[in-house]
Amino acid sequence: MKTQSKKYLIAACFIIALIAGCKKTEKVAEITTAKTEVTGTVATLTTSEFTSITTTGAISGGTIINKGSSAVTDQGICWSTSPKPTIESKKAGVVSINGSGVFISQLTGLTASTKYYVRAFAINKAGVAYGNEIELTTASIAGATFGFSPMYIIGSTVAAADIEVLTDGGDAITERGIVYASLPNPTVSSSKVKHNNAGLGKFRLSLKGLTPKTTYYARAYAINAKGVSYSSEVTFKTIAKGNVTYTINKSTNPTEEEINAYARITAAADSACWYLNNYTSATKNITLNYVPGVGTADATNTGWVRYGTNATYQKLRTTLHEFNHTLGTGTTDWWTGTAIVNGIYTGNTVNTLLKKITGKDTPLNGDRQHWWPYGLNQDSEVSSSWDYVYNCLIIEAMRKDGLPEWSSGTYTP
Repeated sequence: MKTQSKKYLIAACFIIALIAGCKKTEKVAEITTAKTEVTGTVATLTTSEFTSITTTGAISGGTIINKGSSAVTDQGICWSTSPKPTIESKKAGVVSINGSGVFISQLTGLTASTKYYVRAFAINKAGVAYGNEIELTTASIAGATFGFSPMYIIGSTVAAADIEVLTDGGDAITERGIVYASLPNPTVSSSKVKHNNAGLGKFRLSLKGLTPKTTYYARAYAINAKGVSYSSEVTFKTIAKGNVTYTINKSTNPTEEEINAYARITAAADSACWYLNNYTSATKNITLNYVPGVGTADATNTGWVRYGTNATYQKLRTTLHEFNHTLGTGTTDWWTGTAIVNGIYTGNTVNTLLKKITGKDTPLNGDRQHWWPYGLNQDSEVSSSWDYVYNCLIIEAMRKDGLPEWSSGTYTP
């Protein structure tokens, strides 16, 4: 019996020891580590006043007076349309910084004519610090400004204007062009030619379908968020329409070679007449001939033109050059005795025009037969179709300078 009791006593002690061991393990699991909190001071700084204020941005920044208890790791400016902006609002970093704590930042993407609240900020381990708050009102969108010189590319039914949009008023130009009418102050509701591109810069536009010998008023225009802006008005007057025609002397039974030559000459003569009739007031009937014995091409002031068999001369450049000869350049006493002196063209109208075309204060050059630039003496003188236009404009200016009417037609500006 004693032995039985002793066994119960040992079993009870074992159970008590087991329970006590379990409780100790549970206590260890409940031990936690205390949290460590960041301490220190944030930086102190001021916000800089604005410069370069536009419709969409400005320059600001700040000065760090004291970096606080630790190094500054980030800085810049923040802004909002409500007071006390934070870095959770819009923000921008630095554009530049110097050793004295002064930094520059740039605000972008703003809206025109809008008030913003701006503060500089600096971040260190202790937290975010803000400078004093300042207010910014962005610039209002203004109208565009232009460069629009007097027009000099003026024909009978066509004209062209060289325009430059200099400034956009603080907002992107979405459309630009020229408006014109026979009455002053044309608007976009009048006749309008829109340029293919938008934005700033230089461009040229052609006006077509004009009435000969008519005064027109033209203004450049540009459109931005503010609306339509216009340049100052430019006035120009179209000239009388030219009447240069041609006939071709053809064989009764043309060969295939002749048929092909006639086709090339016809195409060239059609184009030459178009340029002369739209950019000069000359009058002439010209007779064209296909003559195998001619080396290149030639012409007389009576209106007789000959082409040789070389197809490379049966084209517009050569044809317009020879048509010039029929009108009196290089084929009249006026040319050799008055117009050209010591290799220089003496007429004021042509030289004034040439300065506008080239931008250089140099006169037209010439010899007993030819003139340059824009005399179309060889293929290298043609870089674009505008060279044909300049050729005809100079011919019309020569008419004003005294090119004989008997060879080029009555001059009635």
